[in-house]
Amino acid sequence: MTGLPGCGNLTSMKNILDLPESEPSIEEACLAEFIGPEKEYYLGQWARMQEERTLSFHLWALALGPFWLLYRQLFRETALYIAFFFGLGLLRWSDFGFWLYETVFLCTRVLILHLILGLSANRLYLLHCKRQIEKALIAAEPEEQKKVIRHKGGVSILPPLVFLLLSLIWLISNYFQGNFGINTNFIF
Repeated sequence: MTGLPGCGNLTSMKNILDLPESEPSIEEACLAEFIGPEKEYYLGQWARMQEERTLSFHLWALALGPFWLLYRQLFRETALYIAFFFGLGLLRWSDFGFWLYETVFLCTRVLILHLILGLSANRLYLLHCKRQIEKALIAAEPEEQKKVIRHKGGVSILPPLVFLLLSLIWLISNYFQGNFGINTNFIF
């Protein structure tokens, strides 16, 4: 199988978690094509992570949480974030969290999840890019690979907007349920 010009072929890709090597597992041309906006930032962060064997901090992932995940089209990771959010919400019913105030409990959960996401966002995005590029290289004909990689990658504003709308509906419905005597404390 011949690869995308500048992307090498699939058989020569190395494992992305092999940190001792200074070169990325997928050539920078494929990654840059997939990333779209801010490709210099991500390529620089990934190179620094591999050279220094350190964690990388992403400020926008910390600030925006699931909105950043959806903007970068990390749907599986967004589902995990939501599952952890609701899973931690169930702690309020346990002996551990029942004494916490609702607002403090909600803010603490969000802060913990956002800190974890801020510290792991660049690694998560790198692994996502690798998976998507490998799928594109396998599925597409060599002359179509560049177009397929560009189409699968990039950013999208629609998923974060839909998530914002659904979140507002959820919060408003819980507010009204609380006003009508329905206990929604376990959610917050």
